[in-house]
Amino acid sequence: MSKIDLEKEEKLIRKIHRDMILDQNTDIDKEASYFTEDAFVIPPNGSPIIGADNLKKVCEEMVKTEVISKSGGPTRVKISKSGDLAYDMGNYRLINKGDKGPVTEEGYFLTIYRKVGGKWKFEGQIWNNLASQQSK
Repeated sequence: MSKIDLEKEEKLIRKIHRDMILDQNTDIDKEASYFTEDAFVIPPNGSPIIGADNLKKVCEEMVKTEVISKSGGPTRVKISKSGDLAYDMGNYRLINKGDKGPVTEEGYFLTIYRKVGGKWKFEGQIWNNLASQQSK
């Protein structure tokens, strides 16, 4: 078994997180290309959403929300010794355009990645929402 370049792998994970989640745009096909077939998300106060097709539908709805600003990202990335599983965790803060003014959301996330065919793929994510408020 060859030695895994953990620094290189961590950079790849951070790039996927940035491309898929932080720099989210209307290119749903590009975003969906990162999903495993059985990928999942568990949103705050919601039921799990499972499967690449279902996640793609969620993304199509999410991009309809106008984001005013966003910040945060992974504060920790860990890769398994085998080099085929990884996770990142961190925080986020979003300010979205709401019907009655800006809406702020902030919290923490945990994202799981799995290597498929030699490429890192999004396996799943769970996040919380510590504060969500309508700005005045």
